[in-house]
Amino acid sequence: MTEATHTYTYTFASPFGLIRLTANGGGLVGLTWLAAGDNEADKAPPDALTGQAAQEILDYAAGKRREFTVPVSLAGCSQAMRAWLQALRGVQYGETISYAGLASKAGHATNASRAAGSACAKNPIPLIYPCHRVLRKTGEVGNFGAIRELPSNHAKNLAIKTALIAHEQRYA
Repeated sequence: MTEATHTYTYTFASPFGLIRLTANGGGLVGLTWLAAGDNEADKAPPDALTGQAAQEILDYAAGKRREFTVPVSLAGCSQAMRAWLQALRGVQYGETISYAGLASKAGHATNASRAAGSACAKNPIPLIYPCHRVLRKTGEVGNFGAIRELPSNHAKNLAIKTALIAHEQRYA
């Protein structure tokens, strides 16, 4: 995949909140939720990549999609981060895993749960790389950085994570 030099952003309303997608022409490079009232959905049409990503997210929300096929670009990610993201892709739709379980899946000792949590927090494309499926070993939701300008333990972020998990369990 070749990397493009321009970026394109597209914001749209999903059943899980307002989502901003960023693509670089070679793939999706970012996905974040926006706090209510931050911005409205874009009036301009998306480009091909952000349009595909938005449609796949809407299909996911409708229970018609379990996996995402939109091209992604991890050019800015370290090899270590790429390994964590690959491990996240291995967590199946409708299932959850502990941070220690994710560490094990990524080839680390189970006591690397803090590193797993850190990788989830730095995930540039949540939902596509499903960090929402990672919970504390007690089964508690833990943190989620959906709305990046809010703390990862903010009630709005935790509500999005809880809604995504419930959605997948409903359609699994």
